Amino acid sequence: MAAVTETAGTRRDFILGNLRGVKVSVTSVDDADTWVPGLAIIDHFDFAPTTAAAATQWGATIAQSTATAQATVTFAIESGTLEGSAIAYGY
Repeated sequence: MAAVTETAGTRRDFILGNLRGVKVSVTSVDDADTWVPGLAIIDHFDFAPTTAAAATQWGATIAQSTATAQATVTFAIESGTLEGSAIAYGY
């Protein structure tokens, strides 16, 4: 499991009421790659690919971690390498 590469200068941290959020552009997302947005609990995660092979499907699982404040998103990519925007919010 490799860490997803965040494009330099694209990270945006924001507040939605009592929730924290993170939005980044990511490159070279392969199957089983991980992203740690810096939240303990992720209430919502979304990924918008900007490049993909035709018919490539993607998914993700989230491992919450209240103990270390480091929830982890693990991507499941059908084929190829994706690039795009990732957004997560929680606390």
